This record gives sequence, structure tokens and C-alpha cells, in this order.
Amino acid sequence: MLNNIRWLVPAKQGGDSSEDREIVVSSRVRLARNLSDFPFEIKLKVKDSERLLQLSRSVIERDCPGQYIDMKELTSLERESLLECHLISPAFLKMNKPTGLYLNEHGNISIMINEEDHLRIQGLTGGLNLTDISAQVFECEEEIGRDLEYAFDEAYGFLTSCPTNLGTGLRASVLLHLPGLVFTNEVEKVLRGALQIGMAVRGLYGEGSEIKGSLFQISNQHTLGLKEEELIQTIIKLTHMIVDVEMKARDAIFTKAKHEFEDKIFRSLAVLRSARVMSTDETLNLLSALRFGIGTGTIKDVSLDVVNEIMLVARPANIQLYFSQILEEHERDIRRAEYIRKKLGGNEK
Repeated sequence: MLNNIRWLVPAKQGGDSSEDREIVVSSRVRLARNLSDFPFEIKLKVKDSERLLQLSRSVIERDCPGQYIDMKELTSLERESLLECHLISPAFLKMNKPTGLYLNEHGNISIMINEEDHLRIQGLTGGLNLTDISAQVFECEEEIGRDLEYAFDEAYGFLTSCPTNLGTGLRASVLLHLPGLVFTNEVEKVLRGALQIGMAVRGLYGEGSEIKGSLFQISNQHTLGLKEEELIQTIIKLTHMIVDVEMKARDAIFTKAKHEFEDKIFRSLAVLRSARVMSTDETLNLLSALRFGIGTGTIKDVSLDVVNEIMLVARPANIQLYFSQILEEHERDIRRAEYIRKKLGGNEK
């Protein structure tokens, strides 16, 4: 499983400035598709869901090289790890019907079979790369669609289990790191503006998740009556605007309280390099300060790739898979601190 979690921390993509890459953590695109010959999931009987699973798997494996994962063959820890890696949704974990997951050969596209919709095709990449990742997702969707007939209506577009996904079935999102706006108490005003133009604001794991580590996920709320390109370009434009406001907030911070914030950044790095016990929430908050320090040029001896990797591997299920051990919460906190010290070249004495 650990071979599959590296996709969240890809090498730097061309065209991203170092500041943008620190602020825009990742970009994600997800398509909801249903097959015309099957009822929606809520009406789908177990035998039909098994047939849908077998049919979809045969087509996907033929058209899109990669790896198929039968969810029932995984341990609960492995399933939680897939969620922590954003390869599956929280709803997918709760499904009590046959489900399967497909990962493409590059690890940046996953397909959930028998989630809320028959197929959830999603792609995730580092930085602001919605255009590139959406092109890959649509190419995959088109390949599959040549052999599987999608449920489609001339008036309503692609038919989905939830009416909010009607039309394109497209959800595009960016994960933003906004400590400057949080520190200056400007973040609520900026995010209210996003809501007013039809965007949703959520936490690290999407709908229903808490905001932690100054990480905010922004995505479109509506899919009906809009073209895919329009949705994506709207989010890209909004992201550039938020990045610009975040950079101005950072300039204001370092004009008024440079030493105080440098102190916070270096103290966070010192704790990460020395701590013997580290909870998930504390890790996210300290990594936020370290990420901020890298983005502002205050920290020069730690790379953003290392911070991204720690943010991923240090999560509760992933850290247990990393050490190949089932751990109680306190043991996880100890091993997490050990892992972070090694990654950051900390004191082992």
C-alpha cells in the first residue's frame, strides 16, 4: 500500500512558482458517472452491484492500464489509508455493497466503483494543475465510455444519484494553505466571497471535515448549466485571486511582526526535529508553520516535498502501515515523532 501513497507528493510541475506551490497544495478533479442499464445506487440490489462491478472492472482494466483493488480483501487499516491518501471518499468506506477501486499506472487517477454513483473517476496532482489533471481524467472517462453507456439526458446532461451533480457531474477543487489570511483574520471574508460565487469551502477531507493546519479545500457547488471548461477556469481564476490576497497578508505580517513570526516558524521546526510524542493535529499545525516558513524563504534547509510527504505519511493509518505495525494512539504518536525526526534530520539522542 505504501507504494500507492507517494502519488500525493509528486515532483514539482512546470509552470508553478515556489510560492504558489506552497500555497496551492494540490488540485483535484472528480467525475460522477452512472451506467444506463443499471438503477442508481440507492435502488441497486446486491446481485446487480456485483454484475456492475464485474462489467466495469473488465472494461477499465482493458482500456486503462493500472491496478484493481477489491475492497473486501483489504484490512480496515488499509481502507483507512486509502481515505487518508484521498484515493477514496468517506462515503465509499461505509458502502455495504460490493465495491472496487482502480488505480492507474501513474497513481494519479483513481476510479471508485459502486460509490454514491456507479463510477467516480478522480484525479489529483500537486500544485495548481487543474487543466492538466482534468484532461487526463476526461481522457480516461472517454475511453471507458466507448464500452460502457453512461446515463445521459439531453436536457439535464449526465444523470447522477444526487441532483447537485447533474449536468457535467464535475467537481473540481484546490487545497489551499492560507496561514497569512488566518493570522490576519481575513480568511472568513475571503472565503465568504468564494461562497457568494457558488464555491464550497471544506476541510482537508472534503465535506464534513474540520479545517486544520490552515488548509482549506475550495470546489464548485453547481454542475448543471455550466461547461466543464468554464467551471475549471472559474476555480483557477479564483485561486489566483486568493493566492494574491494571501501573499499580501504575508507581506503585512512580516512588515509588522517579522521577528515574532520567524520565532514561531523556527520554534515549530525545533519541536518537529526534537519531539518524542506527536499527535496528528499537532503535526498538522506545526507543519503549517514550517510550510509557511518555506514559502516565505525563512526556512531554506527543508524542502517542500519533504513537508508534503510528512503530511501524508504521518496520518493515523499511514504511519501504522509505514512501520508495519498495529499501534494504539499513544504508540502512534511516539512512532510519528520518530518518523518526523528522521525525515527532518532531528536529534535522535
